[in-house]
Amino acid sequence: MPTRAREENGRVAVSPVAVVLAAGKGTRMNSALPKVLHELMGAPLLSYPIGAARAAGVARVVVVVGYGADAVRARLSGEYAGSGEIALEFAVQAEQRGTGHAVLCALPSLADHDGLVFILSGDVPLLRSETLTRLAEACARSSAGLALASFRPSSNVGYGRVLRDAQGAVTGIREQRDATAEEREIRECNAGVYCARASLLRRVLPTLGSDNAQGEIYLTDLVARAGRAGAVAAVEIEDPLEVAGVNTPEQLAALEDVIRRRQ
Repeated sequence: MPTRAREENGRVAVSPVAVVLAAGKGTRMNSALPKVLHELMGAPLLSYPIGAARAAGVARVVVVVGYGADAVRARLSGEYAGSGEIALEFAVQAEQRGTGHAVLCALPSLADHDGLVFILSGDVPLLRSETLTRLAEACARSSAGLALASFRPSSNVGYGRVLRDAQGAVTGIREQRDATAEEREIRECNAGVYCARASLLRRVLPTLGSDNAQGEIYLTDLVARAGRAGAVAAVEIEDPLEVAGVNTPEQLAALEDVIRRRQ
């Protein structure tokens, strides 16, 4: 399906497409229900990043499904059927081989798209559309065609570290399992939210390997590859809760408490 165009400063601009990763089971939720279908304030988790993308000007969303794919399709189709506000597509990641592999599974859906692509996680409900707008602007300025969101959590345990050179340029992301003792001391962490040119994804993703502790295709390896060709942009998020993911029922309840207090 062609990506919708829009008028911008008198010119026709191609709207960004969002790829939302939603293939995992979410084992720590202790439920047969796919994690992204667990409800937060009466709506499935997955609907929140989709809503943020739509508010940021996205007209087309590709959801990467895997575990419980039929249930995810049915729920989302029911949520957005006939809305006319967003075109929803699905890509299947039959075998979960990492985040890079997940986006690779979505590439056929991007074959006709020459603009920007947001890459989002389906279990991060507090992401704001304003952040996505900043990412898109940073990506458009980036000579590498890539922008990522970073943040500084109170504890950096478990997060990928943002690597920078002596001049402060982003040179890569190192997952904790693969990090050296020195790299583990880095406080700036990867938020797992990206904006990339579709052409960069098509060119680089198929060439990424899985030579790491997990034996997976890491989306984070895209950062190092893009950084060799140009400047990767980083947009730092001040509130860590904005990029907090849900992995347990306790985390889901905590984020619901946050939303209630903010209302």
